[in-house]
Amino acid sequence: MKPRDVIELLFLAAIWGGSFLFLRMASPAVGPLAVAAFRVTGGALMLLPLVLISREGPALWQHAPQLLGAALLSCILPFMGLGQAARHLPSGLLSILNATTPMWGALVGWLWAGERLSGLRAIGLALGFVGVALLAADGHQFSAAGAPWAAVLALGSTLMYAFAVHYNKRFLSHLSPLTNCAGTLTMASVVLMAPALWVGPPAAHTATPAGLVTAAAWSSVPHQAWLALIALTLVCTGVAYLIFYRLIDRVGASRALTVTFLIPVFGMLWGALFMNEHITATMVGSTGLILLGTWLSNQGATLPAPRLNPPAASQLPSSS
Repeated sequence: MKPRDVIELLFLAAIWGGSFLFLRMASPAVGPLAVAAFRVTGGALMLLPLVLISREGPALWQHAPQLLGAALLSCILPFMGLGQAARHLPSGLLSILNATTPMWGALVGWLWAGERLSGLRAIGLALGFVGVALLAADGHQFSAAGAPWAAVLALGSTLMYAFAVHYNKRFLSHLSPLTNCAGTLTMASVVLMAPALWVGPPAAHTATPAGLVTAAAWSSVPHQAWLALIALTLVCTGVAYLIFYRLIDRVGASRALTVTFLIPVFGMLWGALFMNEHITATMVGSTGLILLGTWLSNQGATLPAPRLNPPAASQLPSSS
């Protein structure tokens, strides 16, 4: 890769690593449902014009049912799950758990899609699970109330990403990555936005009767949470995928997907710098095992997309 490509790759990893910091800041104040709704809506508004410019708009209508299924697996369930987990887990730990997505992809590919599991890939899966087990044994990271169940929820969300990869390969592989991503985000927005506005932020539940959420309830959300939500929506979802597409065009999918291994590094770094989170030796060692296991388990197989918005990358042949 050229120096420009390396810089963009690092910048992309920094953005996606920062998404867990913003999620940690926004979710407690806005709620997981609203975080997911605003995020997919903002991403859709940024990407849909590009689809229309490329004259691929009719494909969205033709494949609406399949895109709805992709939205459920790629956005609705995992975004809400990670949003809820972010209310109890540090952002650095969340980024590490998110790095298990490609490992889950290899396991789902073997059990569901019938992909061959070689000895090397089996060793990789075993190492990845050992890394997760070591991480779970770090009592310092799970001392907060609800943290263990939040970790299970985060892992379940990444498992949904893995199912989404194989779902997209089976039902939506003929769509371009951009059209698939925009369509998936749009369908997720249609499902989530109205319920999010009706439910309102968590603070509204103690101030107003159910079903009577007002603009005042939303205005009570701290400015810091709004800024984090805007950054999560525009930068970590919309802008990040535009950069990802550029990298794929210039260096190919396989090289672009090495960003997967850099995201936890930045996730832990931003958490330590801005949230005073502790980086323990167990976290570093577990991350190394998980990433090594992920790399080995995907040798000779399709590497599922990293965490933030898998629909687009999951369409790439022999990639993400």
